[in-house]
Amino acid sequence: MTTDTASGSINLAEAAAIPVQIVGGFLGAGKTTLLNRLITTQQNRRLAIIVNDFGAIDIDGLLVERREEDILALKNGCICCSLQSDLFSTLRMILSRNPPPDAIFIECSGVSHLDDMRQALADPVLWRHAALDGVICVVNAIDVASQTALTHDPLWREQIQSSDLIVLSHTDELDADAISHAEAGIKSLRGAVPVLTSADTLLTHAAFFSPVGSGEKISRFRANSDAREEFSSLEWCFDTPLDLAAFQRVIEHYAVTLLRAKGILYLASAPQRPLLLQMTGTRVTIGSAPDKAAADPATRLVFIGRQGVFDPAALKTALDALPT
Repeated sequence: MTTDTASGSINLAEAAAIPVQIVGGFLGAGKTTLLNRLITTQQNRRLAIIVNDFGAIDIDGLLVERREEDILALKNGCICCSLQSDLFSTLRMILSRNPPPDAIFIECSGVSHLDDMRQALADPVLWRHAALDGVICVVNAIDVASQTALTHDPLWREQIQSSDLIVLSHTDELDADAISHAEAGIKSLRGAVPVLTSADTLLTHAAFFSPVGSGEKISRFRANSDAREEFSSLEWCFDTPLDLAAFQRVIEHYAVTLLRAKGILYLASAPQRPLLLQMTGTRVTIGSAPDKAAADPATRLVFIGRQGVFDPAALKTALDALPT
């Protein structure tokens, strides 16, 4: 493998195709947790991981455990809809490395149409060097077992139906009967797809690092779809630590309009301690943030909701008025 530095072109004629895995799943399903597990258990493999998030704040890139320069964050939206040129330039850079990676993982935004991601990678020139092995969808088992409102969401169902492999998350919070119920729920949507009950099971699955339908023709995709046409987001930054009670009142008021919220939070009660906020539906957790979050001591949050339901401007006004 050689690089023509004068022209910027890459000669990959003699290189074997590197397998590419797409990791998808709805907002808060556990995609980043899966990638963290992958990174910490596959130390003998050279992995390149492209982390994507809906919105300009690189929250997922902050949360994923970096291993040297292998994690590349694309900040400006879904790679499957508006950033194909950026994705390709990133892949070209990855493919030009010496030695090249053993595998490439692309984490899609939680509001991605996974068939669009397949289509974005359906390039005959690209496939000679980076071949799509399959699409992994991470699904919160609690949502399936409990038949929450999310299970009726068209995009949630579409992501499952577009996948080659399903990984259930949060199974440690369920008993055996509930896990079986969750597996049955997935099978009712995507009958033939393998359903794995943990990230550890995935890492030992025979299909994980081998092609999963990479030779299939791409026939199912939503032409010209754009997640920004369906979802609204608010990226909110604040330099002064917040009053927790006042912040909770605002979040509780807007919770019914939100699909997801996450980011770094600084509170007046502990102004030197960065906290990690994770909110999916009505489930909210606040815990310790990664140490590297302290490098930028400011609250940095991303809120996502459906167009016509979530009003980003109203939430921003309420947040800006918070006492400190």
